Amino acid sequence: MDHPLSTQMIFERGEQLFAQSSIASFDGTQLVRTSYAATAVRARRLAAALFGLGLGPGERVGTYCWNTPHHLEAYLAVPAMGAVLHTLNVRLPEEQLEYVINHADDRVLLVDSALMPTLLPILPRLGGVRHLVIHGEWAGGVGGFAGEIHDHDRLIAGFEPVSEWPRIVETDAAAMCYTSGTTGMPKGVVYSHRSIFLHSLASMAADAFAIANRDTILMVPPMFHANAWGMPFSGWLAGSDMVLPAQHVQPDRLARAIELARPTLMAAVPTILNDLLQAHARSPIDLGCFRAIVSGGSAVSPALIERVKAAWGVDVIQGWGMTETSPMCVLSSPPRDADAETALRYRAKSGRPVAGMEVRIVDEQGARLPHDGVAIGHLELRGPWVAARYHLQQPEDSPLTGDGWLRTGDVGTIDGLGYVQVTDRIKDLIKSGGEWISSVDLENEIIRIPDVVEVAVVAVPDARWEERPLAVIVMAAGQQPDYRAMRRLLADKFAKFMIPENWASVQAIPKTSVGKIDKKLLREQVDSGALTITVETEFAAGG
Repeated sequence: MDHPLSTQMIFERGEQLFAQSSIASFDGTQLVRTSYAATAVRARRLAAALFGLGLGPGERVGTYCWNTPHHLEAYLAVPAMGAVLHTLNVRLPEEQLEYVINHADDRVLLVDSALMPTLLPILPRLGGVRHLVIHGEWAGGVGGFAGEIHDHDRLIAGFEPVSEWPRIVETDAAAMCYTSGTTGMPKGVVYSHRSIFLHSLASMAADAFAIANRDTILMVPPMFHANAWGMPFSGWLAGSDMVLPAQHVQPDRLARAIELARPTLMAAVPTILNDLLQAHARSPIDLGCFRAIVSGGSAVSPALIERVKAAWGVDVIQGWGMTETSPMCVLSSPPRDADAETALRYRAKSGRPVAGMEVRIVDEQGARLPHDGVAIGHLELRGPWVAARYHLQQPEDSPLTGDGWLRTGDVGTIDGLGYVQVTDRIKDLIKSGGEWISSVDLENEIIRIPDVVEVAVVAVPDARWEERPLAVIVMAAGQQPDYRAMRRLLADKFAKFMIPENWASVQAIPKTSVGKIDKKLLREQVDSGALTITVETEFAAGG
C-alpha cells in the first residue's frame, strides 16, 4: 500500500495510543509533569495559531529554545501542519545566528524569553521574520524589529486546536538543522517527513536505541541540534515518558533530575559523561536506573566506557553519525555471544551500521577498499535518512559522490563483521615526516593515564617533520602533569615517532556549540601563542 510516511503519523500515534504518557519539565530542582494528551492539544493550538498568522506550506518556523515542553510542541505542530521546523542553535555566535535565520528565510521565530537578550542585537537585521512569539515573561523592549510580537501562551489560547492536518507529500521538508559551522558558515540540512519517520522506526529497533513505551528518556542532547538525535520523534512514536531539562545539564542538576525521574535511557556527548563521573567521585550519584547510555558526537574512549561501567554498571553504546544522517548511522552494540572482554572491545568501536544504513571506505581515487579491519580509507555512507544536498546549495557543491554516497570527512576501517572504527577526521590527522598519526588513538590512551580527566590532540607545525602532535590535557584538581612519565606510559602503545613531545596543561578544553571539543579553536590558540606549550623529549626512567 502506497501510504505516505509522515510526522503526522508520529503525532497521531502518540496522541491516540499513549495519551497518559508523560512529559516532565525540569527547572533545576523539581519536575513538573504533563500528559501526552495535554501536549497534543497545545501542539494543535500552536498549529492553528501559526495558520492564523498566515504561515503557509513549506515556510520556516525558527525555534530559539532549550529542551522544553513548548519546544516539543513545536516539533509536533510545525511539520504536521506542512511548515518546516528550523531549530536554531542557541550557542551560535551572533554573526552565524543572523546568517542561518536569513539563509533559511524564517518567517516566524519561537523564542524562550530567557534567550531574548542574545537575539535582540540581530532582530533589526532579520528582514524576513514577520512574527516573534516569546514564551515566558518578557518586560524588555524589542527595538528595531519590524514584525509583530506575541506572547506564546496568550497567542495559542486564542485558537481552537486544529482538527485535521493538511495533506502532505512524504518527501516534503519537515525540519531543518544547520551544521555547527566549525569550517566556515553553517550549512542547512533538511529532513523530509519520510526520512524522520524511517529514522524514528530505526531508533526503536532492538539493535539500535531500542526506544520503547516502557522507557523514560532523559533528553540531554540539545533539541536545537540534529533533532536531539531524533529522540523527540522516536520517543513520541513509542510513547516513552520524556524528561526535558531545559538548560539545566550541569552535572549536579542532571544528578537531581535523574534522582527524581529515574530515567532508563539517555544520550550525551562524552563531555557530559566525564562531568558526571567527576561529580560522582566527589559525591556518589546513582545512575543504576539506566538500561543504557548512548554517547557520541566525538569519539568515546575505551577508558570512558570502562569508567561508566565500573561506576554504575551501565553499558555505554557508542554512536557515530552526522547532522546529515539525522544523525543515527552506526552503533557499537557488540556481536552476540561476545564475552566481556570482546564486548568491551566492540563497544569501543564506532559501531556497526543500523538497519537502513550502508558504510564503505575508499582510497584517494575513490576505489573501494576491503572491509578487513586493516585498510584505512575515507568513510562514505548512504541510506534513506541521509541528506543528498544542503539548503539552497548549488548542484556542483553536493556532498555526494558521483554514485550517490555521502562524503563524511572521516577516515577509518571496517572489519569483516561490518564494525566501523573512525580513526580521525581528515582535518585532524597529523602528518609527521610523511607518516600519518591518529589524534583519536593518542587521545584514547592519554585519557587512561592517572589523573588526566580530559585530552585533545592537535597538530602543530614543525620545521623538520612538517607536523607534530600536541597533547592538551586537563588534570584532576590539585594534580600536576609529569610529561616524562606520560611519554613513558605511551611508549608501550605507540611507535616512538607517534608520541607527543609537545604538551599543554589547561583548566578547560574549549567546546563547540554542541559540546564537542573545539579543535579549530585549539589550533587558533596555538597559532596566536595563547597556549603555553612544554616540549619534553626525554622519557622518564624505565622508558
